[in-house]
Amino acid sequence: MAEVKICSYLLALTLGFTTTAACAQQTYIPVLLNLSTLLDFNPVKGPVKTIDSVGTDDKGNEVYTLHMALSAEGCVQTLRRDDKSNNSHINLVKEEKVLKGTFNGQPVAYGLDDKCNLMSRDDSDGHLDYKTNAQGLLGETMLRTLKITDHFYDTDGNIKKVQYYSGDLVASSTSVRYPDSVNKPLDYTMVNESALDARFNFTAVSECQYDERQVPVLCHVKVTPANSGNALTHMTVATRASFY
Repeated sequence: MAEVKICSYLLALTLGFTTTAACAQQTYIPVLLNLSTLLDFNPVKGPVKTIDSVGTDDKGNEVYTLHMALSAEGCVQTLRRDDKSNNSHINLVKEEKVLKGTFNGQPVAYGLDDKCNLMSRDDSDGHLDYKTNAQGLLGETMLRTLKITDHFYDTDGNIKKVQYYSGDLVASSTSVRYPDSVNKPLDYTMVNESALDARFNFTAVSECQYDERQVPVLCHVKVTPANSGNALTHMTVATRASFY
């Protein structure tokens, strides 16, 4: 998921935050949840058909857009995400057991198993393997025998920590706390701490409005970085979803 930079951390970790449902015991579809972690967008619970999101900065300028479509069986069929903040674009279409397409004009492919869980990524930088837990949630990301990231969850399935590795060392760690993870899964305080460069340290706070299906229809995210520079300090994310 992940370069160590504020915008990518901020959106990538708005994540798959909980697999325990408040609304009619609905849960996140694992592949949707994991892609939201890797590709930076807000997930939605339940039998999702489509998701459309738009992120804007505090001046009202579009930062990113997302469109995602899933089958009735819960497998991603198409995904497109355009990020104007760093001029990146990813466009994926499912072909048999692969989500394939382009990332910034270069070929990319995500391997899937029989249950549509993520298994791998192949692109111009090489091959990554994804290890998932018993619930299908993203665990370790491996580059050959090297662990790149590891995700940790609480007993309710909420992600509580992500660690990023450089060799055998933890290069940075991100922790997440929730005031009410069951009813407000995308309300959180996130703290990132880098062992390599304190300039990457930041705290992010997200507060959302939810509809009756617990879709986070409007989220306000504020980031307080250790070194403000030109970092994004406020974002509003509007999300619409349809269901089967």
